[in-house]
Amino acid sequence: MAKLFGAWWLLAVLVNLASVALGLLPRRRRASTDAGPSISIIVPVKGAEAAAAANIEALFRQDYPDFEIVFAVADPDDPAVRLIERAMDAHPNVAARLTTEPLPPSGNPKLDNLRRAWRWVRHELIVTCDVNIRFRPDELRRLAGQLTPQVGLLTAVPIATEPRGFCGELETAFFNSGGARWLIAAGYLGYGIGVGQIMLLRRHDFSRAGGFEAMTAGICEDAALAAAIWRSGLAVRMARDPGLHPIGRRHFRDLWQRHLRWQCCRKYHALPLFVFEPAISPLSMAVAGGLWWSPMSGLAVLPLIAAHLAAWFVIEAVYVRAQRWHLSWLSPIAWLAREALIPALWLCAIVARSLMWRGQRMTLPPMLALRRQK
Repeated sequence: MAKLFGAWWLLAVLVNLASVALGLLPRRRRASTDAGPSISIIVPVKGAEAAAAANIEALFRQDYPDFEIVFAVADPDDPAVRLIERAMDAHPNVAARLTTEPLPPSGNPKLDNLRRAWRWVRHELIVTCDVNIRFRPDELRRLAGQLTPQVGLLTAVPIATEPRGFCGELETAFFNSGGARWLIAAGYLGYGIGVGQIMLLRRHDFSRAGGFEAMTAGICEDAALAAAIWRSGLAVRMARDPGLHPIGRRHFRDLWQRHLRWQCCRKYHALPLFVFEPAISPLSMAVAGGLWWSPMSGLAVLPLIAAHLAAWFVIEAVYVRAQRWHLSWLSPIAWLAREALIPALWLCAIVARSLMWRGQRMTLPPMLALRRQK
């Protein structure tokens, strides 16, 4: 048994340190392109979070020669409609449209909004962008040119910024030193993962991969689209620069529902990763290390686990600081809370039969039915 714990600990340490090392390697950067093809930006919208007005305004202020924005909202009375209309009035020189036309609901509210907007886009190159993402003024220039002929889908790693309150810090802990660390490492190895907050693709590649029908395979439209792009013979890549996601204040219920949905996404679309994810988490790594080193050192297990976890948090702090991401005195407490929540989220994802997504109940299909559909 001791050898098993030792092997488990060594594997977890190596994998986690590798993800840190890959994330700190210098990434090749190019100057933003001066000109590029015309781009259509699709923004699916539901609700108006605190940062929504600033995020919408940032879309209109893109330093790019030719782009349009198509906002899609299911409910004409959605509070975001007034924010969008105000921004459109303030920027009459930017081609922008708001559509609220009714569609038969599919059970996936975001996918319905993407369908709602798609018929209005005019350009071959299309960016889908969630309204919770804050574009830099040169965001389109950063993205343009990265979609080479061999790449069918470009996505960006979302980085949490501007958290407020402890739940905001906890959300940042899940995003940055949690998910972003693994996504950046995967991107450095040339493996792109579908992350729906920012996606760039060509219209004809989308049709070639199966279009919206392909995106309905499973519960997460971004992961389903990435898999369809791979099957069509094109690559999926991560953009060189991360996307910025202002967090603000969060409610624990919303945080729980979001990360439970993402756990279910991994269960349906990346089952091997879902199965092994808890075994390589920092908490599991610390537990395995404590059980391995305790008999050899004669020290109690719990102090060893605590020391191991504290040492990892020092590494995590160095990583976050090196990336110039948010770091505060609350961060270690949020990291500890994140580690405590991961096993609970994982267990709930195993037994989940439905999810709440933006106030809408989403029924999960049986795993076997999904695999037959694929």
